[in-house]
Amino acid sequence: MEQLPHSHKLTRENNGIADIDMYQNCPLPEDYEITELLGDIIMAEYADVAEDGQSLIRNGIILPQSVVEQKAWRIGKVVLVGPDTRQVKVGQNIIFPGDKGLVGLNRNGRTVVFLNEQRIFGICTPCK
Repeated sequence: MEQLPHSHKLTRENNGIADIDMYQNCPLPEDYEITELLGDIIMAEYADVAEDGQSLIRNGIILPQSVVEQKAWRIGKVVLVGPDTRQVKVGQNIIFPGDKGLVGLNRNGRTVVFLNEQRIFGICTPCK
């Protein structure tokens, strides 16, 4: 039986949880559509991205993503939720730390983030 490199082994130190950092900004499979999520996982599209897909909108100002810290607050619009999600519903806007979650590039070119409900700090609405 072929041995996995140490970086791919599930160890007791992390309770058998796979290291998901290696999947950051990884494109999602284009020949499958995600139709359901498990547990308390939430899939949200970033709602604070300018039309160019490369810039962020902060207080009405468009800024290059490179200017905004990774630890900035992010806003996402919920697309799918898992069955154990208790407070967040599809269609709501959520606020969460920008360095949390697993980012994936969706087939339609939109950037999505996968988070569990514990990573969400709140539900928000745009100011008028």
